[in-house]
Amino acid sequence: MPVFELSDVWNTAVFTCSLLSHVNGVDAWLPRRILANLIACIDHPSPREGAQTRGKMAMFLMTTLTLSCVLAATPEQTSEASSFRLQTTTEAPHLAASLSKLRVAPAVFQDDSGQSNASMDLSESDGGSANSSSDKAKLASGSGNVPAFGTEGSMRWTIHGGWGIDVHGSNQEVMGGVGMQYFIVDGFAFAPEVNLWGFFQTGSDAFGGSLDLLFEWHFIRESTWSLYGDFGIGLLGTTANVPYNGSEFNFTPQAGLGVTFDIGNNNRWYAGVRWHHISNASLYENNPGRDSVLLYTGINFPF
Repeated sequence: MPVFELSDVWNTAVFTCSLLSHVNGVDAWLPRRILANLIACIDHPSPREGAQTRGKMAMFLMTTLTLSCVLAATPEQTSEASSFRLQTTTEAPHLAASLSKLRVAPAVFQDDSGQSNASMDLSESDGGSANSSSDKAKLASGSGNVPAFGTEGSMRWTIHGGWGIDVHGSNQEVMGGVGMQYFIVDGFAFAPEVNLWGFFQTGSDAFGGSLDLLFEWHFIRESTWSLYGDFGIGLLGTTANVPYNGSEFNFTPQAGLGVTFDIGNNNRWYAGVRWHHISNASLYENNPGRDSVLLYTGINFPF
């Protein structure tokens, strides 16, 4: 058992009590109690106990010193909680700003004049914000959208029908078909059509089909409407002679005027009138020819 001098015991006790007095959460009575017990042992030692008393004092001081060091090293939980609350408060405005930028729009059957068909934008970080800005610039400039009506290089397709009457008022014709448009330059398109025909005329009625090679010039072209002229020629084959004293194969020169209107989602309704001529160009013995006024209408869709 080591021998401790009274000065060593006293100095150790004072240091331990000083350390405990600076530990948060330790009541003030504990340091005072330790000093009171030590002073009692030092001032009134028992002659019979002697070295045992000094040994107990040493063990007591070592245990107290170890406990005080552990208490002093224990982190405060209140600082962690306050720090967490501060971070949450700091991040809240950024989270709210990100959620406020969330936009959901239907991708189908929505008018995209001046807007994108569907958009969903969520800014999650500084890098993501830069990419989002680039994407928004592309949408604003129109890249990735369906080209505007009549733009060079754009293609569209049509479905249409019509009715006509010859200039003598005795024969009628009806037609229906599909077509396409390819704009060679802005406002000027190659517009072939494939049509089915019914001719109700003097003599035998006839039915047939035609391939019509037309060109369209939209000489007035606004954002929601246009005026155009079209012209071309077609090849017509029928089940009976058209006219009744003509032939089953004919050419169909034609020309006319029309108008288109935007009906939403970049689709157009159009209507027009044409001079529609039927003639075999004297390939056969008889070539009576036939001239009709043809009224037609249809819907024009982007490819």
